[in-house]
Amino acid sequence: MLVGRGGECGRLDDVLVAAAAGDPRVVALRGDPGMGKTCLLQYVAEQAGGFRVVRAAGHEAEREIPFAALSMLVGPLLATVPRLPDAQASALEGALNLGPAVHGDRLAVGPATLAALAAAAEQGPVLLAVDDVHLFDMPSLETLFFALRRLHSERVAVVMTARSEADVLPVVEQWLEPIEQIRVEGLDLESARQLTAERGTLSVATWEAATGNPLALLEMTASTSADVLDEPLQLSARLLRAYGRRLVGLPARTRDALLLLAVAGRAGDMLDGALAQRGLDRSDLEPAEDTGLIVQDSGTTAFTHPLVCSAVYHSASPATKRSAHRTLVEVYSGRSAPGAAERRAFHLAAATAGPDEAVAAQLAESARTAAARHSHTTAAVLFEKAARLSPPGPDRAARILEAALAGQAAGTLDVVAPLLDAAIAETEDEDLLTAAQHLQCRIAMWSGHPAQARDQLLDLAERTRTRSPQWSAVMLSQAAVVSITLGDQRAAGDMAARAAELVRGVPDELALQVLLVRALTIAMNDDPAPARALLQRCEPHLRAVDPLSIDQLPVVAALAYASFEETAPARALLEGSVRATRNAQAVGLLPFQLSWLAWQCWRDGEWVSALAHAQAAVQLAEETGWATELPNGLIVQATVEAALGNAEDARTHAEQAARIGAGQSDSRIFAAHAARVLGLLELGAGHPEQAAEHLEAAGGFALAHRIGDRVLFSWAADLTEALVRSGRVEQARTASLAVAREAERTGGPNAMAVAARCRALLAESDEDGLRAFEEALRRHTSAGRPFEQARTQLCYGEFLRRQQRRVDARPHLTAALATFTRLGAAPWARRAEAELQATGMTSRRSAAPSTTERLTPQELQVATVVADGATNSEAATRLFLSAKTIEYHLSNVYRKLGIRSRVELARRMMEGPEQPAPTPRAAPSSPPSSPPSHPPAQSRPRSGPRATPPAAPRAAPPGASDALSPGPAAARPPAMA
Repeated sequence: MLVGRGGECGRLDDVLVAAAAGDPRVVALRGDPGMGKTCLLQYVAEQAGGFRVVRAAGHEAEREIPFAALSMLVGPLLATVPRLPDAQASALEGALNLGPAVHGDRLAVGPATLAALAAAAEQGPVLLAVDDVHLFDMPSLETLFFALRRLHSERVAVVMTARSEADVLPVVEQWLEPIEQIRVEGLDLESARQLTAERGTLSVATWEAATGNPLALLEMTASTSADVLDEPLQLSARLLRAYGRRLVGLPARTRDALLLLAVAGRAGDMLDGALAQRGLDRSDLEPAEDTGLIVQDSGTTAFTHPLVCSAVYHSASPATKRSAHRTLVEVYSGRSAPGAAERRAFHLAAATAGPDEAVAAQLAESARTAAARHSHTTAAVLFEKAARLSPPGPDRAARILEAALAGQAAGTLDVVAPLLDAAIAETEDEDLLTAAQHLQCRIAMWSGHPAQARDQLLDLAERTRTRSPQWSAVMLSQAAVVSITLGDQRAAGDMAARAAELVRGVPDELALQVLLVRALTIAMNDDPAPARALLQRCEPHLRAVDPLSIDQLPVVAALAYASFEETAPARALLEGSVRATRNAQAVGLLPFQLSWLAWQCWRDGEWVSALAHAQAAVQLAEETGWATELPNGLIVQATVEAALGNAEDARTHAEQAARIGAGQSDSRIFAAHAARVLGLLELGAGHPEQAAEHLEAAGGFALAHRIGDRVLFSWAADLTEALVRSGRVEQARTASLAVAREAERTGGPNAMAVAARCRALLAESDEDGLRAFEEALRRHTSAGRPFEQARTQLCYGEFLRRQQRRVDARPHLTAALATFTRLGAAPWARRAEAELQATGMTSRRSAAPSTTERLTPQELQVATVVADGATNSEAATRLFLSAKTIEYHLSNVYRKLGIRSRVELARRMMEGPEQPAPTPRAAPSSPPSSPPSHPPAQSRPRSGPRATPPAAPRAAPPGASDALSPGPAAARPPAMA
């Protein structure tokens, strides 16, 4: 047991016990330098009997080398784990320079890392012992935490060390903060004296000066220099100075060898070559080993503490450090191992003191090679270094812009913004200026400033129109997409029309994005026929589009089809995009795709799938940093929850979407969406007055922005019904005009059916009401919207029952009840059941919770994928989980649903609960009374239905680079409204 660390050791012991039992644990040892975090890490590694221990450490010298740290963690596992799925194996091999980088989302490395870790844990428990994780390169850090968040039942323990919050970059602290923390504080006086007992009596003054820091105590009690206690040096500075004094007494050859060790980083296999280049060998390191600065064991050489490495490197003069880096350049020049070329480039940059065109050209060429391999993270860093070493002039400006473009592809927007400013200040070349300003607009669009981005895009498009009409058209199309996001569909239509005019005569395959955005705006605003014609022109070229491109043109086309109720092609495009993205493990694209697929499943009446897709979209948006898509996923999730009657969840998610949307843009489109959701919730619960209040707010926004009532933002039919049930008939007639206009515009079967239902609700005679209801039902047969059809059947049944035609009402109410029950629409089912009972029939509808109520979000996602025919391994790949986690969730699904096979699961997910069996009962001697919550008869039109009792409570543009993959955080296309 370590001196004074009994509590910390006990907690680490618990971590190992839990992991061995299949309860994975991830903890971080946090504290100042020298507190003993590394010793505790060594302790847990020694206690991990039966575990496979994988060690890794962050190095300052490698913080800029993408995936350098990941290779230490995953590299040792690859040789022993079973073959991973092709997409995951390719992602890892590309990231670790073992093969070509994969075209697609860099976040694919996260699922691949999880798969490798889970496969290793199948063979036996695994301990990842990670020292100085705060010094990891960012791609490795992001990948590691993506995988760790998804551990569930794997036999994995992860213990990492990191400095205190004040010494860690905020972007790194965001990853560390959520995990379990073990604070490593200074030793108490008794423990401190026990630690230093062999060095004499420890004074209270020395203990206080060292703040109980074990490393400081050992250094200070070993020193004979009085200035060790000088104040007000920071502790790390004091320790570095103490190590510096040790270095001064070493032979010059030893100091040179130590500097090469510090510069080589983890690449220990390069050390012998570097030493040989300088006429040195490992024997020159022995004096450092004798003084406890390094340790050599089994052919490996390492510093005893990261502070030693820092002291060695920073105590050397700049010229001496550059000389050491040049030595590594020579060593890597003779190597062909994976990653050698990239490491040579990084050392070449560090070895160069000032502007040097020859070196800058070499770095730029290395960057282009990395970009061609889709290693955008590496390319971004190398381009930036090439730019910094370029003499002033056109090449320097061009390289700054290339660095920015690669950084945009890599998602490192914190680096991109200042680079773009530098590029704009550096050049007067119109094309370079336009490209830089264009990228600035794109970043603003994705990072929560869409209105500002739209205005800037319009200005830039106008300035570019004469010189490059096609480029100007792309910008106008992007501005149109932003306007759709803001809910300004008419303005979007005008912009898209101007863009289409600029590419008149340009081959369709080159103008594809412009044509698709134009088709979308026409489909949303005008006669759908021209939109259909445009889509037909685009179809041959759309099939050739890369589904992993950030432009997401198949999704744009799907939204156009959905806008005029062309369900089949919309569904096919969305499902094809999701399938391709999952196959490629391109995690970052899925939130955008899944949220729109969820909308389509909602409309198609596949609510279990809709909810699963929406929950997955929200989860992945949060995990990958795709913040701009988060509100859209939350809104579709809230919509399904509202229809299901999950009131608390629906309110929470709707309000969250409105809050996030308001914070990201100047638009209130998501507040309007949230009002629409709450209106649906209250209408289903039998609260028409409250429903009307919410829906009037949604309608007010829609009309003010000339949206009207659209497939992608429907509100008017719900408002019409709410107002009728509230007795506000004349206002209901006004609301119904928006429904009628949409039906007339599109001619879509569902729009026509819903418009007929609204006419029936407002009919002034029974005959008119009957005809309108019958027309609505005829049109519903080809609409494919089961929820809307069931609502019409419910209204029709209510209408017939009020006419004392109870027998005629029963088939419609029975059908409505069956559909609501199948969908899981509990509040609507209760309304249908109450009406059915009023006709003299009872139903034995099960009171058991629905599938969506029984399962957790993760279980629902697993059930949906498995019901689709996926094996456990395939489901793990699709959902970015391990097969063991899939097995765990699937066993819970079987238990909760009371089933035993995949066949039963597929049937349950497709069919829902068993349908009720209505039975007639003796007719009452007098007509049944109306439910007590109905408004007075005179407040409703004669033929209007009665209320039932209240229920219990982004397509992003290609710009200057068409094949850019999306990055994290704000580097995402905005959600479309």
